[in-house]
Amino acid sequence: MNVEDAINFASTLVHQQTNKPLSTPQTIIIRELWLNRELTYLSIALANGYTEDYIKQVGSKLWKTLSAKTALGEKVTQENFKVVFERRWNLQLQPPPPIIDNHFVGRESAFTHINDLINKGAKIILIQSPGGGGKTTLAKKYLQNMFKIVIEFPIARETKDIASIESLLEEKLRQLGEEPGRELMVSLQRLKQKLETEEIGILIDNLEPALDASGKFIEQHRSYVELLRVLTDSKVKSLTLITSREKLHEASIEIETYGLPGLTLAAWQEYFNHQKIIINSESLQEIRDAFGGNAKAMDVISKAIIQDYDRDLEKYWFKNKEDLLIESTLENLIKEQFKRLEEINLHDAYNLLCRMGCYRYQDVPTVPEKGLFCLLWDVAENKHQKIIRVLKERGLVEFNHDDYWLHPVIRKEAIDRLINSEDWEKANIQAAEFWTESVEEFKTIYDVNIALESYYLYLQIGSLEKSREVICQTRINQFDEVEHLGNSLMRFGLLEKLINVIIEVGEIDGYSFVLAKLYNMLGTTYRLIGKIRKAIECYYNSKKISGKCLEDKNYITNIDSQDKFWIKRMNILALLHQGMCYLELYELEKSLIYFEELYYLINKNKDCGEISQKIGLWENETDQFDGLAYVNSCLNKRNKAEYFANITYERISRTGISGWGKSFEAILIGITYKNIGDFEKAFEMYSKCVQFSKNYAFLQCEAKSLYCLAELYRIQNNFKIALTHHQESIEILEKIGAKCDLAEAYFQLALTYQKMENKANSEEYFHKAMDLWSPQQIDAPKQIERVLKAMND
Repeated sequence: MNVEDAINFASTLVHQQTNKPLSTPQTIIIRELWLNRELTYLSIALANGYTEDYIKQVGSKLWKTLSAKTALGEKVTQENFKVVFERRWNLQLQPPPPIIDNHFVGRESAFTHINDLINKGAKIILIQSPGGGGKTTLAKKYLQNMFKIVIEFPIARETKDIASIESLLEEKLRQLGEEPGRELMVSLQRLKQKLETEEIGILIDNLEPALDASGKFIEQHRSYVELLRVLTDSKVKSLTLITSREKLHEASIEIETYGLPGLTLAAWQEYFNHQKIIINSESLQEIRDAFGGNAKAMDVISKAIIQDYDRDLEKYWFKNKEDLLIESTLENLIKEQFKRLEEINLHDAYNLLCRMGCYRYQDVPTVPEKGLFCLLWDVAENKHQKIIRVLKERGLVEFNHDDYWLHPVIRKEAIDRLINSEDWEKANIQAAEFWTESVEEFKTIYDVNIALESYYLYLQIGSLEKSREVICQTRINQFDEVEHLGNSLMRFGLLEKLINVIIEVGEIDGYSFVLAKLYNMLGTTYRLIGKIRKAIECYYNSKKISGKCLEDKNYITNIDSQDKFWIKRMNILALLHQGMCYLELYELEKSLIYFEELYYLINKNKDCGEISQKIGLWENETDQFDGLAYVNSCLNKRNKAEYFANITYERISRTGISGWGKSFEAILIGITYKNIGDFEKAFEMYSKCVQFSKNYAFLQCEAKSLYCLAELYRIQNNFKIALTHHQESIEILEKIGAKCDLAEAYFQLALTYQKMENKANSEEYFHKAMDLWSPQQIDAPKQIERVLKAMND
């Protein structure tokens, strides 16, 4: 045991008894007598500038403290203390295993990070995170674990209540057994001397009330800079941890900043397990993510679950998931952070934070930096980056490179404040225009989701017409075709989403091209998911609305040629699509009525020039007779069927399949050729569709082509390949929920099993087909007649 061990040993015992560290005179007595037993109190006093009486008093109190039963438990004197220390030192047992603190979880990596910074020479580390992040708890735990002596410099919550550094220093020096000086610099020097001889942990808690908007100490508390200079001195043995919601920007002070992350899902799970809370993993993940892993939220929510929800997390989340700030403690925590921006006159940053609440952060989870710039319409462009940095440094926005988002609890407060401000409407319009301008093409599902964000923003401010227009906006797709947003949603399989967005704004409150187009899209979407009767109703409404537009000469006069074209197109597409709907129901005669009317209109205007302007068809659509070909083949009108099929076949052979509509057209032509016995051309059409669909991920078209190919292989008695194609087709259709095609796929598989004389499987799939075509689902009695007829053959 050396002299430093002896001083540390004595310091620990004294601190346990008095809650104060070893004072400087006490340290001197231990050091001098340890090194030379012959010294007297008089010689010690003279050598160190004290009186003999003072050193005797200090020594007497020291030995008495060390002799206490809860200290060494035996008489300790100037003469025997060295012997007692060494004996006790040698008899020391291994420390007991650490007590696990069930309230302190998930911060192992934080401890490691702080250790790494210390190993690199850090003397002051600022732990920064938003309110409730667990900064103070972490700092206290770390210092308690690493230091026998810890002193705190608390900063008041309100700026007006912050104590002067002089008064705090006086208190802390006395706590350390030192006398403060009359001048600040004298007191700081005495603190520095103390820290040079002893390892002491220092906590400066809740710094941000002492800072101004730029991260510097406010004028009346600039003296704190002098304290930090002492604490960063290379000679001191102390470590200082500062907690703050904001970063410190004092150029003359060298500190390290550690951005404290939210607690992980594993930490939340461990904590809730300690509290014996019944956990649902999915709900726990949602709660943790909603609050960004905030430690205070974890604690507050766990207490609410225990007290009010029988320790059942699922019950709590089901009741409160739509009101994230139901707990007033958490609500106040969030409100404080918004209030702070206002208090220190960061009004532009406050406005941006509130305006960011208009974004949804759902289908498009992040917003590019330019999406924030557009919300700073009242701020000079050269200040935009600085304002964003204010929010980043305070942890009020999340970011990854140049992409930004708000945690749900921050967004809730932001949007609540925005709705009640004069910026509400303009913020949504600016953001909507930004998203619209961000998309040049509809080539990926991400492009489509970005474009749709404008719809939601206009809807938030009650602009139904603008929301409708978004769904009807056109871009070029990957086939270099002009495509409406709604059609892109269909093409990418976002059918339920499209239905929901149209229903939200689709009330017939007048007539316009946009409304006609919406009902056309809605009809097609219903047709794709098997709601054929609803689809027919939508096409009827689309034709009715476009018809009113065409009848209103004033309306037609005041719109441009492109809108005129699309109104006429809605009128004619309604005929085509109603015909297709009746095909799905296998009501062939009804279907034929619509296709023949379409054929009549095309022939009537074909030689008039500018047919596209006359009836609303593209020039390359005037030979689109797949519906007529298919219906005639089903009605055993071979010559007509072959005539119309050949016209369309020649075009497809010449131009190829160039879009998803054309791919369905090719399938119908393939079925027509199969019905009239031209299997070679049928194979050719189906195979082209399969390849095209695989290249562009058109799942429904691929599945439809596969069950058609399976039928051809069945006809050729190649059951192995037929069954493979059947299963592939059914797997896709069950996945995407395309009921009409799934019913047909079941029917075709049943026919294959029937031909294989596998009665059990055949009946199983006949009944599956009939179930989908039943009145409770698709409601297609003619299709059920078709199945029953096949079962009896």
